[in-house]
Amino acid sequence: MSKQKNILVAVLGSTPQILTETLWCLKKEKGIDIDEVFVITTSLGKKLICKGSSDEGLPRLLNGVFEKFCKEFGMKTKFTEENIRVIKDENGNELEDIRDDRQNEIAANFIINEIREIINEGGKNTVLHCSVAGGRKTMSVYAALAMTLVGRRHDKLYHVLVSPPEVERNPQFFYKPEKPTKIRLNKKEISTDEINITLAEIPFLRLGERYGNIFPDDITYTELVGRIQDYINIERPFVYGKGEEKIEIIGEDEKFKRALRDLETYAKNEAVRVVLLVGESGTGKELFAKHFHTVSKRRGGFIAVNCSGFPEGLIESELFGYVKGAFTGAVDNRKGIIEECDGGVLFLDEINKTPKSFQAKLLRFIEYGEIRPVGSTKVKKVDVRIVVALNQEPKEWLKSDAVLPDFYNRIIRHQVKIPPLRERKEDIPILVEFFIKKYSTEYKKNIKEISKEIMDMFLAYDWKLGNVRELDGIIDDMILRADENEQIITSLPENLSINVKAQDESTRRYVREISGGAVNLTLNELERRYIEYRLRKNNYNVTKTAQDLGLKRSTLQHKMKKLGIVLPKYRH
Repeated sequence: MSKQKNILVAVLGSTPQILTETLWCLKKEKGIDIDEVFVITTSLGKKLICKGSSDEGLPRLLNGVFEKFCKEFGMKTKFTEENIRVIKDENGNELEDIRDDRQNEIAANFIINEIREIINEGGKNTVLHCSVAGGRKTMSVYAALAMTLVGRRHDKLYHVLVSPPEVERNPQFFYKPEKPTKIRLNKKEISTDEINITLAEIPFLRLGERYGNIFPDDITYTELVGRIQDYINIERPFVYGKGEEKIEIIGEDEKFKRALRDLETYAKNEAVRVVLLVGESGTGKELFAKHFHTVSKRRGGFIAVNCSGFPEGLIESELFGYVKGAFTGAVDNRKGIIEECDGGVLFLDEINKTPKSFQAKLLRFIEYGEIRPVGSTKVKKVDVRIVVALNQEPKEWLKSDAVLPDFYNRIIRHQVKIPPLRERKEDIPILVEFFIKKYSTEYKKNIKEISKEIMDMFLAYDWKLGNVRELDGIIDDMILRADENEQIITSLPENLSINVKAQDESTRRYVREISGGAVNLTLNELERRYIEYRLRKNNYNVTKTAQDLGLKRSTLQHKMKKLGIVLPKYRH
């Protein structure tokens, strides 16, 4: 287990002394050694820290008083000029001081973001000690707000109080030295022994303990205050679903609805004996198959079979049945699954996991409605409509040489492609609402919605691991772990958070690769660099590049002209 790291964040204005005063209190009064120091201040504050002030007789703190302090008390605290974070506005301009409401809001947002970043970089083993001076009341409020939002149980927020109060801005006093000295205070001298430094701990709500993603990237100070007020008021009504009603197939995306309409068209026509569903894992293929059964209004039932679940060699006997003595262990005649499904609909998932021998027998059944149990010489007529499913593109299956061409050509005749969740993003909020109602009722929780930040993550995430099934599981877990009085879910499960970060990093690496290292690009610039990247990969072959991009050659040429892409005169 890694060692706990103590970090001090000093939020200060024109009184750099609070940094060493805080370090002194933590060391002498609390026995805490600080490993690293960060300062959040104005451009004036940074100037005073790095250069001091000859007009006020204030010595410089960095490369001066700070190093002297560490040496005197045997501390190895890291503090460099890079650790001084100067408050900047939205245009990147440094603020010299905080004078009006607008600058107050800029300071609030900046302080909050910096504290969040420091905590995120430090990780779980970092303890944050945030210190503010009594004279900077507005900045104290902002620091307290930030600590409230990221609030972890072990972090601390302090006010530095110095008495007599006139000492606070005295340029001669930075901390109480081991050997007392005299300093001038107004027209008299006092000993440093007569000065008291206190770290008054400020209690804060520590909402971060319960709401892991309450701390967004793009929210304003005003919105944060409103949000805190909303979270504090936790008396909320229970949320229930609509009785016993079950909504299985949910989606308003046009491609999704078209797929559903195609399925219904096939289901209503009894001449269609087999339908192929193509979709990634978790897109809802079994729900589509059940819907096929419902719409077809067959007299028999619905049976779902995952073809990958059978040991090699057993799928034929399980589906077609067998007669006594057909193989070792066949002590009696046994009906197969197809015969048991007579008059109904059979769903065969992962059909690409079946051997060619099984495909040949299944093809005969599709064509003639006849089965022959293993070990039998007699055929039986069975009335079953079949829905088969693939979790890969049909052409990729054909390339693998794992499918009989005749079987392949027969089952792709009537196919329905179910779009993955990342291609039907507008359905995510609808699905989220449905799953929240479902699991709030199931677990008797008060959950009404998820935070905007989690919804944004859901919309940005590609859901390649499980599509709708993955989203279902994530919300199930989120609601199960939520506090009893929680209404808005803000804590993202760790596994999804890891997947989102991995996806973001993969995207960043890809963008850096195609853009030559640049990241902050306009959409046109990114498109231009991507087309240039694909052209280079194809040795500037426009026709091949157009195919790779899924464009017509003329369309690509039009884009190249619009974006100013010129082919090199000499190409290899």
